[in-house]
Amino acid sequence: MLSDPAPRPPRSYDPTIAPHRDGDVIHVHDYSTVRGLLRDAQRVTSDVTEMLTPEDRDRLHPVSAFVWATDRKTISGGPGRHATLRTLMAPWFTASAVAERRSSALSVCGRLVAATDRPFDVYNDYALPAVVTYMADWLGIDESDVRYAIADQIAAGDMFETWPAFATPEMDDHYRALMRGPDLGGVAAAVRHMFAAGDIGEREAWGIVYSISVSSVATAASITLAVGLAIEHDLWHRMDDPDYARAAIEEAVRLGNPFPQASRFVREPFMIGDVAARPGDQVLMWLTAANRGLPGPHAQPLDRFDPQRDNSHHVGWGSGYHLCAGVHHARSIAAAAVTTLARQCPNLGIAMPWKRFVGIDDGFVAAPATPYGAS
Repeated sequence: MLSDPAPRPPRSYDPTIAPHRDGDVIHVHDYSTVRGLLRDAQRVTSDVTEMLTPEDRDRLHPVSAFVWATDRKTISGGPGRHATLRTLMAPWFTASAVAERRSSALSVCGRLVAATDRPFDVYNDYALPAVVTYMADWLGIDESDVRYAIADQIAAGDMFETWPAFATPEMDDHYRALMRGPDLGGVAAAVRHMFAAGDIGEREAWGIVYSISVSSVATAASITLAVGLAIEHDLWHRMDDPDYARAAIEEAVRLGNPFPQASRFVREPFMIGDVAARPGDQVLMWLTAANRGLPGPHAQPLDRFDPQRDNSHHVGWGSGYHLCAGVHHARSIAAAAVTTLARQCPNLGIAMPWKRFVGIDDGFVAAPATPYGAS
């Protein structure tokens, strides 16, 4: 059977838990508060670079250098980098940009699915390779460079446990060499040009490439979870329909939340429920729990897999101006992967229990399946 799509502690999925403090960290579980804070550009921020010394900023992990720069205000209230970065990056994420890559996504999945005539691992042999190939081609870098970022992310585990995260000298050397590469293309080449023009910093440039690369794990996990849950709920025969597959992927993201939590820092005093939030406090918003408290009527309980559910307001991809910029690319490659596999393997079955690991991005260490049905 498919492993529990909720492998974290039960509290991580409980939307009824009131906001509470654990030291300098405030945990938030309920949907309305989480969604409100994701959209709040005044009271909380992810841009805390001002809290670091200049020396620490020069060795900050690239994912933090990028993510922290995507808020509208800094911790002190100054203008953030959000508007500049969104403007510079916008052309990569338009509907037309995603449409131009759709044939590439289908081609990648078609090549990989041809090898599924024997038992295989959905995550390791299909979903992750498909997404990595798609990302590498889009970024204009080698697949090994995408996997470099993924390996670093997995090795780091939960980056919220040690704050802030710093890059190693080896990582700095890797990204300096990568960005000097003569064959750089796609997004990475555009990023290099932005850095050369002084539009972004060096670590922001690295952070863009790194962050897009590691998003492969979350996208591949979403594909794998959608496949497994559809099989387990006897819905696999419907997954060759692109509309149904897209709905199932959205439900998998809501239910499994490959990215479990979002972090912000308090800019000014205010109340979160009954908790007094102080400047500098960290707020951990549990997207896993919020998505189990989605408002509105639901035919099935929110801890059940139901692709026909209204998922238009879930926060698995973020919300508001913090909605994942690459969400349309992720949805496109995921739909291509699921529908291609469903058409090639209409009798796909789960071979044995699937095993998940838990980190800042969830993935699968084993997702064994058979094209011949349940063994």
